[in-house]
Parts: sequence; structure tokens; C-alpha cells
Amino acid sequence: MKIALVDDSVILRSALKNVLESSGFQIALEAGGSQELFSLLEKNKVDLVLLDVFFPTENGLDILAKLKQVAPKIKVLLVTGLRQETILEEAQRLGADGILYKPFDTDELLASIERLK
Repeated sequence: MKIALVDDSVILRSALKNVLESSGFQIALEAGGSQELFSLLEKNKVDLVLLDVFFPTENGLDILAKLKQVAPKIKVLLVTGLRQETILEEAQRLGADGILYKPFDTDELLASIERLK
């Protein structure tokens, strides 16, 4: 499974990359926002996008909506620290395949990804 990590935190992306690669997953690309993501998607095939919900200048739900329009077969696992029913409902409406709440541990991360295989 080829995974894209989309988060404005380089530290979080690095931590996720280490955990996922050590568990046998391939990180196909890393992006700090939508512009970088969509540019890299033109050159890289991915099966799953781990997508943060909050960015300094954009909304992860908007990125999700656009991603599902241009590449509907790519699975999207949203990652957020904010547990709000409205976020969950909107994410489901836009086609998110799952949501993972921060803070999470390695087992939760891997189980969430395994459910999407």
C-alpha cells in the first residue's frame, strides 16, 4: 500500500513515516498542503492519503473534497485533534474513509490503515 502523508508539521510527517515504513508500508509522497499534494499526485500513485484537518491557510475538508473529485479511488484517512461531531459528519459526507483522533498510538494508526486495505 502506497501512502501519502499530508500535514503541515514536518515533525509529525517524519514520525508517521518512520512508524509506517518500519511496519512495511511505502510512503509515496509527503506534502505540507494541498498545492504540494496535487502537484505530487500527478507523478506518484497512492492508495491512501493520511490527511490532517487543520492547516494554517487551508481546511483539510476542502482538500478532501477536491481529492475525492480528482481521484475518487484513493482512500482518505483524516487525522485531527478536535473531536467535533460536525467535523465527523462533514468528513463522512465528503467521502472520508476514516478518521483518526490525535493523540493516537502506533496500534491505533496501524489498525485504522489495516481497515482500509
